[in-house]
Amino acid sequence: MGIVTMFVLMFPIIMLNGTYTGSMLEVSSTLGILSEDITMGYYAAAAGMAVAYPIIPKIRAIATPKTMLLTDLILQIFLSYVCAQVGNMDITIICSFFIGFLKAFIFSPKNVRSEFYAYFYPIVFSGGQISMALTSQLAYYYQWQYMYYFTILLMLIAIIFILLFFRYAKRPMRIPYKEIDGRSMFIIAAALLFSIYIFTYGKTLDWFSSPKIRIYTIAIPILIYLFIHRQRTQEKPYVSLKPLHHHKSIIGYTFMVLVMFFSASSSLITNYLNSIIRVDSVHANSLSLVLIPGFIVGAIICFWWFRWQRWRFRYLISGGMFCYVIYLVILYFGITPYSTYEMLYFPVFLRGLGMMTLFIAFGVYVVEDLDPKLMLSNAFFLISLRSVLAPAISASFFSNLLYYLQIKGMNTLSEHMTLTNPLASSRYAQAMNSALAQGHGYDEASQLAANNFYSTLQQQSLLLGIKTVIGYLLIAALVIL
Repeated sequence: MGIVTMFVLMFPIIMLNGTYTGSMLEVSSTLGILSEDITMGYYAAAAGMAVAYPIIPKIRAIATPKTMLLTDLILQIFLSYVCAQVGNMDITIICSFFIGFLKAFIFSPKNVRSEFYAYFYPIVFSGGQISMALTSQLAYYYQWQYMYYFTILLMLIAIIFILLFFRYAKRPMRIPYKEIDGRSMFIIAAALLFSIYIFTYGKTLDWFSSPKIRIYTIAIPILIYLFIHRQRTQEKPYVSLKPLHHHKSIIGYTFMVLVMFFSASSSLITNYLNSIIRVDSVHANSLSLVLIPGFIVGAIICFWWFRWQRWRFRYLISGGMFCYVIYLVILYFGITPYSTYEMLYFPVFLRGLGMMTLFIAFGVYVVEDLDPKLMLSNAFFLISLRSVLAPAISASFFSNLLYYLQIKGMNTLSEHMTLTNPLASSRYAQAMNSALAQGHGYDEASQLAANNFYSTLQQQSLLLGIKTVIGYLLIAALVIL
């Protein structure tokens, strides 16, 4: 019964978030907001989780597991209901931050062994993919709020299981306000959220043309300096900086950021699905489910690799990077205007396999010689870099690079698209005759033909930009390999 209770408790939490990217299109069109608002809320939840990790031992010391879980789930239900009902994205982003903050108290193991990562990572990452696919289904067929109501229902069921099957125990409740460094938490939370804001809204607000971005850019290094200074001067710092003095930690963090950059190439596939082969949001988000078999295979490989320890660590890393190389090769040569949705199954599976292998491998590598007392500090830096900053920076990087390449490709293609070009003339005449046959007047038909031609050029320039970015990534993967 304990295993069932654990599953009932974990299932809603791994899918829970403040904003759901799977319903981005429906929420944007319903509330009239930017898609960046949804993305900001999604990253804010990860920032909240990072900020919470260092204070978990202090909270665990003053509350029983039953009390902590019940309090956590009740607060999560309240915040989820607020997110579902309030159309103000500023409030939703704040709630998302606190949802992530509360999730950390459930996703915090006491003892970490190498085999643990082979269990934990695939469960957590698979939950995210299931959440994305389920959200798109509920938003498409019903309303975007239904995902919040679904997770609320699951959390209510989890509360019933906790009340029935967790032992009753008394422990004196004394919240250690003096031991919790609220100033440090506020400083680093502001630094993370300001960083997310800059990279998420940068293209939309034209970067430094925005007063907010200019202010935040100046504030971030000041906040980081204040945070580091405070940790060095406090007798009991909020987070220890010692993991940053270990060379294995630095190497592990760096490679995890690189892995997130390669994984962020999924945005290129999304652009290809939406704009080139034109699939709906349900199918575009359901493709993420193909990652789950890759996660499972990667976890099994890592589990037995660390259990047996017969081969060198570098071979495991090379195997994970090789999966990314094959994934990028298939995309580079496989995506065309006439490719099929099913063609993406195998490369997406390989991305899941490579991603899980490398995450588990470097997760173990970082903590291999680390003092157990520094595990939560390590988790803070790991989540801040891997789950907060790296996704925001990589998504912004690919978005801006693809936009630049698309404009450049558009200019290059349009230079030769005149009526003196036989191919262009033929396509224009075909569209013109089709519009005339539908009963449109000459002027209207001419405008429709020009629009059709412009749409074709846009698709071609986007496809050219996607293949160029994938080519750059492939070269980078080969260099790392």
